Amino acid sequence: MDTPAKTAEDLIGIVPHTLGYVPHRSLVAIIVVTDESGVRTCETTLRVDFDLETAAHIVSEGGDWFAQLITGACPATGVFLVLYDDEFLPACADDRLGSLDVDSLDLDGGGLDLDSLDVDSGGLDLDDDEYGRVHRGLVRASVDELATALGEQGIDTLGAWWVSEDLFGRIDDEADPGTSLEEASASACATELVAGGSSPVAEAQELVVRPISAAEFAAGREGRTDAWLSIDDSFDLLTLIYPQLTDQRRTAAALDRQTLDDLMTLPVVMAIDSILSEKWSRDALEMILSFDHPNFRPCDLMGCLPGELMDRALRYSRSRQAAQEMVGLSSRPPRPSDIKLSIELLRRYVRVGHPEVRATAYAVIAWFEWSLGGSTMAELYARAALDLDPDHAMAGLIISAVENGYLPQWLMGAGRGPVRSNSPSRE
Repeated sequence: MDTPAKTAEDLIGIVPHTLGYVPHRSLVAIIVVTDESGVRTCETTLRVDFDLETAAHIVSEGGDWFAQLITGACPATGVFLVLYDDEFLPACADDRLGSLDVDSLDLDGGGLDLDSLDVDSGGLDLDDDEYGRVHRGLVRASVDELATALGEQGIDTLGAWWVSEDLFGRIDDEADPGTSLEEASASACATELVAGGSSPVAEAQELVVRPISAAEFAAGREGRTDAWLSIDDSFDLLTLIYPQLTDQRRTAAALDRQTLDDLMTLPVVMAIDSILSEKWSRDALEMILSFDHPNFRPCDLMGCLPGELMDRALRYSRSRQAAQEMVGLSSRPPRPSDIKLSIELLRRYVRVGHPEVRATAYAVIAWFEWSLGGSTMAELYARAALDLDPDHAMAGLIISAVENGYLPQWLMGAGRGPVRSNSPSRE
């Protein structure tokens, strides 16, 4: 994005574009890095689930887990926080709602009087007249805890806003009546992204790619709906398109989606069909498309002769040591643009891929989403796989990881917070 973000409208306007959808019940961190010359840029966007139970947990236990997630994502120097909460209302929205009486919260030592919370049902056990002011006060207290934890990591909290229905405002300004979200949607940054083709959807599940119809599949296969390529020919075809994928990695420009569309010829689609049909070759594909696996380094694969990539796949795909180096299981932070490239490639494949391996294709996308830290999309793609094959082991494993709050290994050093994270999204 060429237009610099200069206003709150700019920052809030770009959030749906960086995520791809409009978040709900979420806390979004727009993460800032500073280069050697002191220039600040918005490097990554991180989203986590957020409700009043989350806020209570933060006030009670502190925000160290969140700060460590931020430091795990990139070398951050600053963070803008945007809370999406449809129940957050400014104080002036109702004459009955005043500022929170802090005596109602036991904040000494960072604790909260949890007896006032109906945590099991996820809400506050309060009269309606008190709900709004306690809601705002609890949000402010939790944001203060997060700012303190971030500060201890050398990260400045540069601003914090709430977004509620069609308004947004500053969390720390009790008198802010809110500004129309239309101003954020029409900001310079958002307008540039829209002009570039960005079109966020209303709900995250709308991003899950759906396959073409059975009739379209049969027509696209040119009468070869039951034909399968040999596994060795499939790896040779993957070798042929690999240089074009690595060219995409080298460019600083936005992802060239047309090039990915052009790569999805019928032979390439059929090659991926075959590779996904076996567990060992599927694992090898994940290693290859992570672009960082030590046994499948791009520099080693660029000059592969016919048969060499398959030989390498056979050698390492069943290796326990190689498995521990897979993206998500390795302690190495992935390069987000690499994983996004592979996700976009597979999203194009899954539309036209063979129905017999479609569940596995969904599961591989889910794995890449999870390995990037994206629990929301990982869960949605894993559930799409289970809709097709309720016993799909890989998809079930990903669902279990998401539901139990397990992060990929490179983020596990950040500990397990009480909420799930969404994939960091590069602008």
